[in-house]
Amino acid sequence: MRLIEIPLNMALRSVNAYLVEGDRGWSLVDSGIHTDEAVKALSDGLATAGISAKDVQRTFITHYHPDHIGLAGMMGDAGSEVVMHRPEARYARRVWSGDRTLREQFVAYLDTHGLPADIRSGAEQAWILGMKTVLPLPPITEVEDGGPVTFGGRATRAVWTPGHTDHHAVLVEDGERLLFSGDHVLPRITSNVGLYPHGHDNPLGEYLDSVGRLAALPIGRVLPAHGQPFDDLRGRVEQILEHHAARLEECLTSLEKGPRTAYEVRLRLFGTLRGGHEERFALVEILAHLRLLERRGRVRALPGSTVRWERI
Repeated sequence: MRLIEIPLNMALRSVNAYLVEGDRGWSLVDSGIHTDEAVKALSDGLATAGISAKDVQRTFITHYHPDHIGLAGMMGDAGSEVVMHRPEARYARRVWSGDRTLREQFVAYLDTHGLPADIRSGAEQAWILGMKTVLPLPPITEVEDGGPVTFGGRATRAVWTPGHTDHHAVLVEDGERLLFSGDHVLPRITSNVGLYPHGHDNPLGEYLDSVGRLAALPIGRVLPAHGQPFDDLRGRVEQILEHHAARLEECLTSLEKGPRTAYEVRLRLFGTLRGGHEERFALVEILAHLRLLERRGRVRALPGSTVRWERI
């Protein structure tokens, strides 16, 4: 197994693709974003193993975000079978087809939750620019939750792990106790979990449940999409659960002096951010925490053209 580090043009500086060799050939986990630098990094990484894209029999994509699916088209064009969790593949086709209704819904949603017009415009431009970072999608083989994904003779299985996206999936190889964790569990940062107008109702609740179930598996080595591989899955999950418990309390504290918009809560918790791309992810993350607090009976949303949240 080889880690191929692929550069990114965002706050996260790189994403990991994993080249997996079995006794019957090569496979890849995630493909990287579509930029000239990323194409070169992926091609160079394959060449280091003495192969090219045409030698990769299967490419598994953990989720639809551009830094993971951007070069799936390149792999598919070279003859690799591209595989995804069924509902994630179907959503990926909708997003990367250029469906404008998703963007329009999202921009209106940002407005409803208090994002200022200039920042909202930057977030929309970030969405538009992101459309250029994914090649046209190839045919995708869809796999069900728990379904087998054979990597050159190695038996792995896809496991649905909602949160970062509604239908994100990891790969588990039971034989060597490996977890290809995508963005679900990362070694140093926490995965962005956001509440979207076209997504699941309580994504953070789903994430906390799924990450807890994952920690119960007998995993020896975690291979994340960002950062270096690590061994202590259970210990890392405990840190993640503690982080979100603290963030939920911070959200409650921010509402002590009265109702606030999600953007006002965001300002108190995150401070200054760099541009519309980071702003939109920060806002939806705050909204995911507020929604979980709402489901727990701790806060409520006050209806109006601009939604405000108050403690109960």
